[in-house]
Amino acid sequence: MSHLALAEISSDLLRWAKARAKVSVPRLPSPPVAEGVVIRPERDADHPVIAEVVRAAFVGHPDEVASFVERIRASEQFIPELALVAEDSSGVIAHVMLSWVGVEGGSRTRILNLTPMSVRPDRQRIGVGARLIRDALGRAEEAGEPAVMVEGIPAYYPRFGFEQASALGFISPHPKIPDDAFMVKRLPGYSPDLAGRIVYPAAFDALGY
Repeated sequence: MSHLALAEISSDLLRWAKARAKVSVPRLPSPPVAEGVVIRPERDADHPVIAEVVRAAFVGHPDEVASFVERIRASEQFIPELALVAEDSSGVIAHVMLSWVGVEGGSRTRILNLTPMSVRPDRQRIGVGARLIRDALGRAEEAGEPAVMVEGIPAYYPRFGFEQASALGFISPHPKIPDDAFMVKRLPGYSPDLAGRIVYPAAFDALGY
């Protein structure tokens, strides 16, 4: 795998979210498919189909992003109860992970980070991804976590309460990350002294940073 391919993975994650954010979709009160969606923690038996969902969602770098998921899962930063799938009658249709990233100079040494989030192409644009993100954030809040970081598109994530992290004193893990794409969601346990430099763990090396 070339260095260029590695470096493009993170921008591909951002492009995917940007493309979805630009699509104007009528908001239905009860989308037929999304209505039957169940969200739960992933199980070992889900791993092969999760990989298929990730590869289909990130067609530009399917193996790299699927490997990224596996690297997080195999790391000490993995949180089994916060690796979630959405499923309907057709099976697993979406996946998201909240895992630990480091913090230097803050009041604690780690904080939750949301990535990657994948929705099977035939189940996109009906609110599945939004439900999955909201569920993940709700579980983080229930666990008593004070905040969740994300590297994503500013046109998409603020609807979930994410805001520019640098304005709150956080420092991006890499200068390549656009400032407005570096965001944080403050949860009820948030306090200003949490802010510090975010440090991506080794599992994130595939992003090319």
